Amino acid sequence: MKTHGSKRFLIAGLLAGAGMVRAQTAGGPIDLPTALRLAGADNLEVSIAREKVAEARASGDVAKARFFPWITPSLVVRRHDANVQAVNGPVIDADKQSFAAGVALNAQLELGEARFQELAARQHVRAAEAALAGRQRDAALRAAVAYFDLARARAAVAVAEESARVAARHAEQIAATTSAGLSFKGDATRVQAAAERANLAVSRAKAEQRMAAARLAEILRLDPAVELTAADAELAPITVVETTDSAGPLVARALVARPELDEAAGRLEAARTLRRGSEVAPLVPTVGAQASFGGLGGGPSGSGVTRDWGYSGDYAIGLSWRVGPGGIFDTNRQREAASRERQVALEQERVRDLIRRQVVEQHVRVRSLATQVELSRKALEAADQTARLSRQRRDTGVSAVLEDIQAEEELARARRDYLAIVAEHNQAQYALKHATGG
Repeated sequence: MKTHGSKRFLIAGLLAGAGMVRAQTAGGPIDLPTALRLAGADNLEVSIAREKVAEARASGDVAKARFFPWITPSLVVRRHDANVQAVNGPVIDADKQSFAAGVALNAQLELGEARFQELAARQHVRAAEAALAGRQRDAALRAAVAYFDLARARAAVAVAEESARVAARHAEQIAATTSAGLSFKGDATRVQAAAERANLAVSRAKAEQRMAAARLAEILRLDPAVELTAADAELAPITVVETTDSAGPLVARALVARPELDEAAGRLEAARTLRRGSEVAPLVPTVGAQASFGGLGGGPSGSGVTRDWGYSGDYAIGLSWRVGPGGIFDTNRQREAASRERQVALEQERVRDLIRRQVVEQHVRVRSLATQVELSRKALEAADQTARLSRQRRDTGVSAVLEDIQAEEELARARRDYLAIVAEHNQAQYALKHATGG
């Protein structure tokens, strides 16, 4: 992260004159690296995305589990009264009962469906992991923006307090000269009004700082009752992304690095896999197998259910195909899967267009704000020089106190404007970094 060397020290000197070297706040200071680190630690959006990754991985494990058989332990008591049909056809009157206990090993493997579902699940995991990375980056950007808002608010408080001190000093001086009959009373009331406006500006600046601290605390999932303050005593323009006249290289970088594209690619590959599965999977047979073994006993009504107890086992295996809906010749399913694939492909292209637009916008914004920072710096230097000359004229008795107050108010406005533009410039730098995938 680079700073504009000589300009930084020049502006720091001007702002230090406004009492910005230290901040007197009740809360704890926080710097930008700490804010960025905390942004992804307990952020709700990040936590939700992290759970979606866990869900996608669990879904993948479910898809893999379809390749394994399942076990069915059982205990069965049967009883029959009156008519029953014998295996050779006649209906006879029989009262009987039986008891069976055993374990059945079952498997029904839709090999084609299971395989394609498992492949699609892998891509869903990939998409979820990319989405998590995206949410973490979004949280970091929001934290950076909120931090620079807080830093600007802190500096604005210092500027307002310095202006209030100057206005109060003028009010005391003109009040004394008015009492001595050396100044016009109307001038004294105008100076007093300026002092009250300065105090009002301090109150507003402190309220804005407190609200900025609460917004940052919300993003970092900290207690809003803890009054955060920006650790940086001065607000200077920074450079985190080098820019040129053309946004082309940055767009190319973004189209490689942005996790949103990896997420879209994972979703597209999953849709493509399911489309292939709708065509190929029905051609692969379903394997059905069952093995049950245990004990069986029983006899005529009145005998014990465990009479003639002994081993009993059954085994079966087979292959089957499904023809019709959900199987072979299900063209509706194939059309549905193909349409879903085309939708996801179009969504991927929409993400690409969005990324291109974001990079170009932020590139223009950064370059424009860099120019505005320079212009604002010059305006601040001019206002500072005007205020210094006005003070000299005031000390020699050449200028009136109202002229001095006007110069001080112009200097305060120039300082506030400079701080606002620098904060926006730094926010734009991080927004451009976010847009390019950094």
